Amino acid sequence: MKIGLALGSGAARGWAHIGVIQALEELGIQIDIVTGSSIGAYVGAAYSSGKLNELSEWVESLTEWQVFALMGVGFYRGGLVSGLKVFKALEDNFAFSDFADLHKPFAAVATDLYSGREVDFLKGSVIEAVRASCAIPGLFPPVCVDNRWLVDGGVVNPVPVNLCRMLGADIVFAINLSADFRPQSLLQNQLEHEKNQQKTSDFFKRSQAQISSWFKKSENKDENDALEAEQDAQGAVNILDQANSGEELNDSAHTNPNPQALPTPSILNAMSGSLDILQARVTRSRLAGDPPDILIEPQLRDFGMMEFYRASELIEEGRNSVMRIADQIKYQLRLA
Repeated sequence: MKIGLALGSGAARGWAHIGVIQALEELGIQIDIVTGSSIGAYVGAAYSSGKLNELSEWVESLTEWQVFALMGVGFYRGGLVSGLKVFKALEDNFAFSDFADLHKPFAAVATDLYSGREVDFLKGSVIEAVRASCAIPGLFPPVCVDNRWLVDGGVVNPVPVNLCRMLGADIVFAINLSADFRPQSLLQNQLEHEKNQQKTSDFFKRSQAQISSWFKKSENKDENDALEAEQDAQGAVNILDQANSGEELNDSAHTNPNPQALPTPSILNAMSGSLDILQARVTRSRLAGDPPDILIEPQLRDFGMMEFYRASELIEEGRNSVMRIADQIKYQLRLA
């Protein structure tokens, strides 16, 4: 009997996958097949390479400013962050370069930006596949593979159960990171979700100050380098300032007639909130059409999409989500 693990999308919340895998292994469950979407592909590539522990140690050491530096905020076309250092770290330390070298069968999913079709990666470059799968629209730039522009796999298949079955899994565990972002949950916990979305905007606001401080450190460089640094820094600050602005436009057509209404969302708030709702709805639809044998849903309402520096808490919640249903898992797999 082959057991498959479908790791769902969810940006920073994906570090919970590490805790889920650790807990499953502690229960004596041997995972044979791994698939992933977005951050699930990142963690899945490391796990299939036999380097999950190394990844866990690294992410638990990250501070907020280290996350900011790794992201490359405001310095890349097509997205607010480049993410180049993030994927370089994966390539250098946590994953093999080719699918053929992996210890376990692995697949990643991305989305064709123009056709809307699901694109599955089963061979070739692991890093290229993960980059495409993680290209969150508006945040990371699209990735061109085989003359197709690809974005986040979570747009069409947030929890790729179907890929596990296609690779031969008899039993599929699905890890859904969007359980707390279903429409009914959003209505019941509106204030909590508004606060959660604001965390993403606040992260980029703090990034503006960091960019400015980095620019000041460049004053000792030669004139050309200093000018280039100034242009990069100012461009990044301008992008972040506009993305975080929630102020009303002067145009009367955009004026809020109700002064007691909620403040206008910033671009980042609108983007992150929309992605949460989109992925929750798509996940619900996909899981209904192709249900897993065992569904694991960590409680992640308190975690923002850019809070990669809260890895220890996320990993712990991943472990807890398994332990809550440990008896069910043992019963279904007929474990002693």
